[in-house]
Amino acid sequence: MNKTHRKVLRHRAVGLRASCLAALVALGIIAAHAAPLPAGPDQNPYLARSYNNQTHWNDAATDSTPFAMPRGAFEVTPGSVDLIPNESGSLPLVADRVRGTDVYWWWSGFGLRKIVSEDDKLVEVARVDLPVKLPDFRPVTPAERRGQAKAVQGYLDARDEQGLLNYMKSQPNRMLTSGEDQLANGAVYSLLTSDDRFFGCSGRQIFRIDQENPKDPRSAMKAPRTLVLPDNLFDNARARRGTRIPVDVLLGMGMTYNGYLVLNTLGGKVITVNRDTLEVMDVYSVAGSDELFLNSFATGPEAGGGAVYVASNTTMYRLVVDKAGKLHSDAASGAWQSPYERGVRMPAPKLADGTGSTPTLMGFGAKQDKLVVITDGASKMNLVAFWRDGIPAGWKQKPGAMSPRIADQIQVDMGPGLKVVQSEQSVAAFGDYAFVVNNMANDDTPQLHGTHQYVSMLTGATRPGPTGVATFKWDQKAHGWKAQWVRPDVSSISVVPMISGAGHMAVTDGYFAGKWNDRYYIGMDLDTGKTVMTIRTGSDPIFNGMYAPVKIDPKGRLFYGAAFGLVRLDTTKMKQVGPVTSAVQGTAGR
Repeated sequence: MNKTHRKVLRHRAVGLRASCLAALVALGIIAAHAAPLPAGPDQNPYLARSYNNQTHWNDAATDSTPFAMPRGAFEVTPGSVDLIPNESGSLPLVADRVRGTDVYWWWSGFGLRKIVSEDDKLVEVARVDLPVKLPDFRPVTPAERRGQAKAVQGYLDARDEQGLLNYMKSQPNRMLTSGEDQLANGAVYSLLTSDDRFFGCSGRQIFRIDQENPKDPRSAMKAPRTLVLPDNLFDNARARRGTRIPVDVLLGMGMTYNGYLVLNTLGGKVITVNRDTLEVMDVYSVAGSDELFLNSFATGPEAGGGAVYVASNTTMYRLVVDKAGKLHSDAASGAWQSPYERGVRMPAPKLADGTGSTPTLMGFGAKQDKLVVITDGASKMNLVAFWRDGIPAGWKQKPGAMSPRIADQIQVDMGPGLKVVQSEQSVAAFGDYAFVVNNMANDDTPQLHGTHQYVSMLTGATRPGPTGVATFKWDQKAHGWKAQWVRPDVSSISVVPMISGAGHMAVTDGYFAGKWNDRYYIGMDLDTGKTVMTIRTGSDPIFNGMYAPVKIDPKGRLFYGAAFGLVRLDTTKMKQVGPVTSAVQGTAGR
């Protein structure tokens, strides 16, 4: 990728960001005199020109948006909630604007639904399903799915964990294992291309769903085109040794800036695929005998548009995909690797040792440090920033860092009450801010069952949830982290949190410690940690984010796939109970 092409991409990205800001001003969501937004990642020419074209929002996996989340204290009302029931776990939601119409593609469990908004209601205009190859599965109707949510709420309100387990086991749509079923037969990571092709992966196959007419927002979609990868690309024994997952499967998905689809496997392989023919182009295998990939990855325009930032449980990598789709790990090609602290294997929700986060890119302005960020595997995790491009001349390795490639790391200390702080979520980043959450609960009471769906339903409802969220800020002059604030009273259960740039807040879905089974969306000011937004949803499990990324649309409406379906929440239609009267100031950074 030459300098001229890079300038074009940056111009596109700046234009997209400027148009987003103009839209926010026009809608009255932010003031016209609002501070300028920081630079964001370059627009990938092969992906939809959208604020949300993949699971973690964008190629840099920032889990952030320039859009504003309104401030204030709200309670949901029937008219403020749109719900399209799913058939199983339903994480991915991507969007594009087609001929002036906002179109959303939502993976609803075992099918892709194409959705538009008509008369301010979500309407499904097209649908394509994948064959379900799971034993004893029977789909349920939307009414039955709503009934399941009500039944689950009853068990949670009664604190009846055994009753809930028995109920989930009895359901015909494999409710108990719906999270695991997505790895086997659904989609966790996905992306939307510049011509609105939807790519997803599960088990050992990738699939692509094209539009019949990409220029028609209500066009039908074509039947899925699939590629089943050969068994020799997978290592079941390695997966079993290192995780609770019995077989090796595909995990992450992305698109390089030079146009190749990239996948990674739990068992430690990175695979490039031709996006048009679905032909496998190349495979890279990690060297370590116990190395695993436990998350997806970020891509960037560096290294000729072929940069792939992926972290195993021991090592942070930048691999490079060349113009022929071949993968390179050598320094001459622009690749690098760095060890980090892997720690020890943790109990659920952690899958294994090492990082629980998809790498996040930070620093896109001309004078900003160019970083890739993860949390590591230490018992009290560190927030680790690596130089993602060249290491500055004269740079000296910092004390405690395992490599000069590490620009800085800082322990995430949530207070003396938490001896273990670990996360299964990527770092949300916007400008110089980085937001992290703790996913490890202090309650060590054994679970009756270990499936993701069951544990996430219980946590914070029938038993205390994990506590602790924090924001850090990168100091461009000192080239290091500064602890901004800590909130030990906030519990983030399983969602991927986000940052609202114009709202100047970090947002998660969870609870206030001690107020269990009374759920909130919680927004905290990036500078002070003060609670500046709450949406009270109570004990209704339809608002359980269930591992999905929290997202908002340009109007500031929360909009993402949740436990029982696609949820859109509109604060303008909610009961506003005033400013946030229960605001808590974050503890100053240590």
